[in-house]
Amino acid sequence: MNDPRVWTLEELERDAVIAIESFRRERLDEPLERYTHFFQSFVPIFRELLDQIGPLERDAGVVANLVRNSDRRMAFRYLAAPPISEDDLKVLAETTLSAQALPGDADQAGRIRDIVLHILDPHRFPWVRKKRDPTKHERERAIVASAALVAARKVETERRNTAGRKQERAVRELLKKIGYSEASRKEIPMLADAPAISEFCGECKFGDTRADLVVRLPDGRVMAIECKASNSAVNSYKRINHEAVGKARTWLESFGRRQTVPGAVISGVFNAANLMTAQEQGLSLFWSHRLDDLADFVLSSRSDS
Repeated sequence: MNDPRVWTLEELERDAVIAIESFRRERLDEPLERYTHFFQSFVPIFRELLDQIGPLERDAGVVANLVRNSDRRMAFRYLAAPPISEDDLKVLAETTLSAQALPGDADQAGRIRDIVLHILDPHRFPWVRKKRDPTKHERERAIVASAALVAARKVETERRNTAGRKQERAVRELLKKIGYSEASRKEIPMLADAPAISEFCGECKFGDTRADLVVRLPDGRVMAIECKASNSAVNSYKRINHEAVGKARTWLESFGRRQTVPGAVISGVFNAANLMTAQEQGLSLFWSHRLDDLADFVLSSRSDS
């Protein structure tokens, strides 16, 4: 059986430089329109939200209106310093943040109100704790600062999601180009449940954890692929050495080394030494800027090779 190529440190360092240059070009060419769109969308939300802080202090029932949709919930959470995640707010307030349940549950609404007001940003909203009305300048500055915070986070999240989807699309297109067809799978508890030879499927549960793509190789082995994009060496350690390698270990233990090929398609900023460690732990690596390497491996993985 043919195994994926194991890259040397020098090869990984060379490709890491190419990947970083590609990352830089993408970021420099990234349009400002997405940030502006999010900023302009949240300015009126924060403008209305600031009008509700006074009533909120007097009546916790106002909370239900402030969290009635996802954008308003996000703006409400971003009143805090630093902004509090939805999961953290749920745990701290012992609530579900359900806009349907809150109108009829004064205790839940009160807990949410108290948590957010307790950690309200004193630099953006200095007038609240001083029990006075904001000046026109304070109010506008708080709206701009808050909308900018949300817009920045929205762009960051979109970048991560877009990068992953872009990688998955590229791998799908590559597989179809070399003669593969896409099958539908939600779960693959056993190798027998994986796509047939010359087929692949998109994101599904492979064993006990999820894979971005699952490919049946010509020799019958199953290749599970994770698509990982990183914007820093520190982030790359989490993406590859923690997340992808962790899944690789699980798949190899569950399905066996002779029947399973864990792989990762990577793009962005990666530390070559960390990639070497990932390879040593059983993860095969393919660069987004060198996807032909993946095609070559798949095509060469024939039972008679």
